[in-house]
Amino acid sequence: MNTKNTNIDNQPLDFSLNVLKFLTPEEQVQIDKVQYSVSFNKGETIFKQGAPMPYVIVLKSGLAKVFLEDGKNRNIVLRITKPGEIVGGPGFFTDYKHHFSVTAIEDCAAHYIDVEAFKKLLLHNARFGLEMIAYLNNAHVKLYEKLKILTHKHMNGRLASTLLYLSNNIYNSEKFDTTLSRQDIADMSSMTKESAIRILKEFKTSGIISCQNNSFEIHDKYGLVNILENG
Repeated sequence: MNTKNTNIDNQPLDFSLNVLKFLTPEEQVQIDKVQYSVSFNKGETIFKQGAPMPYVIVLKSGLAKVFLEDGKNRNIVLRITKPGEIVGGPGFFTDYKHHFSVTAIEDCAAHYIDVEAFKKLLLHNARFGLEMIAYLNNAHVKLYEKLKILTHKHMNGRLASTLLYLSNNIYNSEKFDTTLSRQDIADMSSMTKESAIRILKEFKTSGIISCQNNSFEIHDKYGLVNILENG
């Protein structure tokens, strides 16, 4: 964890978030004693691919990107994490290592929950364990869908998918401002930055979108869907 400009503020967990609502009142008290919250500035690393996994992390506020590093300065952004989401990964219950990196794309805060305490909750609260399995399975289904798009669609289709994802799943609006850079958008679409800029310009020229710096507006969502389905 990058501790530069990072503050520990020890705020209590919001147990209405995600699957945490299935914990009993006693378990909530127990888990709150072994967690701590940390605030991050935009660009700071929340955890690093390959690092040990002593904590399960719940994003408290802000947005973060989840990405794979290939060691050659090329990343694949798998998804954007929103408040309330649990960020762990396949290392939990296996090798206890992080298999992807997470970086703040805007100022955010996260709760760090001791992984052994989290494991005990799964073992002793069947409903919580089942809801956690469902949560992880849903995340895997979305990952498989993204893998299908990245491997079967041309660049125009991949970039259309990224814009639709940001509009529908992250900002919940056809008009949004984002802190994502053009490189981030390219990494989400598995292409070079130059290709992403070129295709954005094509979408803009055709009237499907408008964009200026980090402001985007989708004018023809059906057009983007059509490009995704046929691209």
